[in-house]
Amino acid sequence: MNNTKENLTGIKPILYTIVFEIKKQRKKFYFFSVIAIIIAVLLGYILQLIPSFLLSDTQAEFFNTGLQFISFLTLFAACLFFSGIICSEFDKKTGFIVFPKINKYKLILGKYFGNLSLVVAIVTIYYFILGFLGFFYYGGPINIRFFYSYGVAILYVIALSSFVTFFSSFMRSVNLTIISTLIILLIGFTIVDQIVTLIFAENFEPLYSLAYLGSLITGILEYPFPDPRFSEFSFSGMGPGGMGGDFTFGQWVTPSIAAGITLLLVFIVVYFVLAAYLFKRRQL
Repeated sequence: MNNTKENLTGIKPILYTIVFEIKKQRKKFYFFSVIAIIIAVLLGYILQLIPSFLLSDTQAEFFNTGLQFISFLTLFAACLFFSGIICSEFDKKTGFIVFPKINKYKLILGKYFGNLSLVVAIVTIYYFILGFLGFFYYGGPINIRFFYSYGVAILYVIALSSFVTFFSSFMRSVNLTIISTLIILLIGFTIVDQIVTLIFAENFEPLYSLAYLGSLITGILEYPFPDPRFSEFSFSGMGPGGMGGDFTFGQWVTPSIAAGITLLLVFIVVYFVLAAYLFKRRQL
């Protein structure tokens, strides 16, 4: 009985921090929720009202089209919600760090889970609207791969949050964390992926890239699953008399299901371990 009370007493500060963080970040939550609703309705409903825009043949194709922007939504949400998890405590010199009324690790856990619950809720809203529209157009049951995609999206959100939290553990300010992570996730990974693909083509799959792993969110909807997963596109040369020659561009479409899920889990653990280590070193 005493152990149970002690456990509850130890958990309470985390729960209080979660509630406080949810209230603190509610404006961001409302903003991203509205954006999620607008995008889902635009792609899933408004476009279907345009005569020239044909409704997808299958429910899975409809979901695939509607989820094309989910990775961008989760990326921006992760950067804005998780950028201040750790560095804000140093930047603003809050009382919890200077005068520890609460264990600093419980504080960080509470802040993390509070923000994670909000971002997961935003993703859930998006999937719920798209799932409802898919049922409306095609009837039931909902394609099972839609739920697989939702599971991958949640894993992707956690991986992004661990990545941003890792940067938050050593960056000096929240704004610098937001800018750095956005640049790396939006531009950095994409440029590196293109260079690697250009040099190695199908001989090297960019499994190091969170941007590439995020493509499994839509890739898992395809049946049969893409095989081969590396595709090439040829373009005819430009210029007088077609002197430009032909150009072949290769692209990895999606990671395999096993590799994608495994690496997302690995990155989650690795970035959290690094964040915890750097956070501990920063206290010394």
